Amino acid sequence: MNGISKDLNKSMSNSKLLTRIISLYCFNCENILILGDFNHELKLGSPLESFMLQSFDTRLFSSRESTTNARTVIDEVFDRIEDYNIEVFIYESYSSHHKPLVIRVREL
Repeated sequence: MNGISKDLNKSMSNSKLLTRIISLYCFNCENILILGDFNHELKLGSPLESFMLQSFDTRLFSSRESTTNARTVIDEVFDRIEDYNIEVFIYESYSSHHKPLVIRVREL
């Protein structure tokens, strides 16, 4: 199996797992905030962004700013939250390769 096929199979199995987990924990959730280190470089037209929108009706909320010391954008925040003001800040940290994301949620 070549590297591209292996990456595609891994990506598909990760998508199925993510769908299963989110469906299990967020069944009938109106408001949802999904965040984490997806280890997926986020570029315009990203397959991850499309997947999250189509599968969970969430939008990318985090900026496309670098979240690691390697200047990659792999830590993302997706949301489907109405009636709240959400702010995401990237905090500069010297103790980790990843920069922490600070999220503030306030009712409108």
